[in-house]
Amino acid sequence: MRHLLTLSAALVLASASAQTAACPKIGGTATIAQNSEPGNLNPLIFPTTYDTNIEELVFNALVKPTADLDYQADLAQSWTFSADKKTITFKLQPGVKWHDGQALTARDVAFTLTAIASPKYNGGAYSQVEVITGAGAYHDGKAKSISGIKVIDDRTVAVTTDKVYAPILATMAGIMILPQHIYGKIPVENWQKDATNRNPVGSGPFKFKQFRSGELIELEANKTYFAGRPCLDRLIVRFGDANTMLAALVKGEVDAAPVPVPSVASVKSSPNVKLTVVDQLSFDYVGTNLRNPLLADPAVRTAMAYAINRKAIVSGLMSGYGNVVDTLFPKSHWAYPANVKAIPYDPALAQKTLDDAGWKMSGGVRSKGGKTLKFRMFYTTGNPVRERGAALIQANLRQIGIQVDLQSMDFPTLVTFLLPKDGKGQPRAVNASDFDLFILGFGIERDPSEYLSYFTAEGQPPNGYNFTGYTNSAGGNLLVKGQETVNQATRKSLYNQFGLMMRDQLPWIPLTQAQALYGNQTKLHNFAPDIRGVNVNVTRWWVQ
Repeated sequence: MRHLLTLSAALVLASASAQTAACPKIGGTATIAQNSEPGNLNPLIFPTTYDTNIEELVFNALVKPTADLDYQADLAQSWTFSADKKTITFKLQPGVKWHDGQALTARDVAFTLTAIASPKYNGGAYSQVEVITGAGAYHDGKAKSISGIKVIDDRTVAVTTDKVYAPILATMAGIMILPQHIYGKIPVENWQKDATNRNPVGSGPFKFKQFRSGELIELEANKTYFAGRPCLDRLIVRFGDANTMLAALVKGEVDAAPVPVPSVASVKSSPNVKLTVVDQLSFDYVGTNLRNPLLADPAVRTAMAYAINRKAIVSGLMSGYGNVVDTLFPKSHWAYPANVKAIPYDPALAQKTLDDAGWKMSGGVRSKGGKTLKFRMFYTTGNPVRERGAALIQANLRQIGIQVDLQSMDFPTLVTFLLPKDGKGQPRAVNASDFDLFILGFGIERDPSEYLSYFTAEGQPPNGYNFTGYTNSAGGNLLVKGQETVNQATRKSLYNQFGLMMRDQLPWIPLTQAQALYGNQTKLHNFAPDIRGVNVNVTRWWVQ
């Protein structure tokens, strides 16, 4: 007994020592800012960025991404694949509790995945689970349960898919687990309006305390958190427009806030505020309609790419806080092909490319076979970089004999051109006259399998988001193999090949990758946002 007591005391001391090493100081309150309050705090109801920023503090998924976009343990302590790679079995962390003290078990996992597939669920996440065997039958009301979800014991759950599905970990990282003993009592069709959306019970590092609409959310530390209690005792999230929150940061009223590029100078001149610059997983591009025979000519797209001064967009319109992008994977993504050739800014080479393809200049515009290189280019309002960038691109293309007429519109209106409807209001296929060019941004997911919906024949509207009409089977085959291959090194090779192909074929002409800017008071330590978001190491934040 004495030995057991001594061992127990040693373990307690070791745990306390480890906690002290991670947290030089335990306690205190940090206040962070975001520019809008969340709509609701149920992570399975159409979550926005503002929702997710709070939800990831309160809830957990089975796995979570690492800094290099691999996956690591969260609620799942470990996982194994079956020999045929179609079944993944998750072993949960021991002793995990919901914030109300109830045990978190494999039944909560099964409940969450099943609820998303319910015919009455209307939260926007069904596509994440439809790959699970039996999910379709359950969703269509033809089965009473999902055959591909098996609870083996309190800590073990298995998920089976109809075919090998490599992004299964990415899928599970995007689904936060809900407590069955709470949400199981609420009809799934009522989740959007239920009071739990403003008073959530999760399993994460912070417990919900209060939500003062239009003002703040207050969270308190989960001192029994399975991954170790946060250093902070309290975390407050304040809401307000960007300028108001920035002023609060400079005054020391909040400890961290996003920083708009035009306000960088005021942050840099504040001695107690540190600026952090983070590459994002999003980029802007010029999309082309390949159904238009003029844009189907690869020489035209290549010349356009050579003619656009993307570095001028970064330096002049983004104040240097961005990067030029040469393919559909930014450098911060694991699928980025390191050997990709940079797209040069070379108007002379652009001119030669068009000359060699038979496009002759006449009156400042190029023509061939009675066809003139004149295009409409749509862009969205409300984004200063895109608005000013559209004019720069127009001028660049004019220099090489391509006439571009700019048309601005809000995003919902642009979508009506990219995803058109027929006279009866039903989705229809895109045709050559719907649009020519458009400027948009794309936020690539951690797993690039989503490109299947954008660059395969099967993904053309109304079945997917292949606005451009790109139908090269070689590119599509690389994407299919990438989705069905579990080995990460092989997947990287496949997506590298796809990235190189997109660099050469240019259905999207990549432009720039924006960077996110954050400011924090120097008294807030370990504040280290990265490409995963602002709260990735929130449990290690501490205040001096």
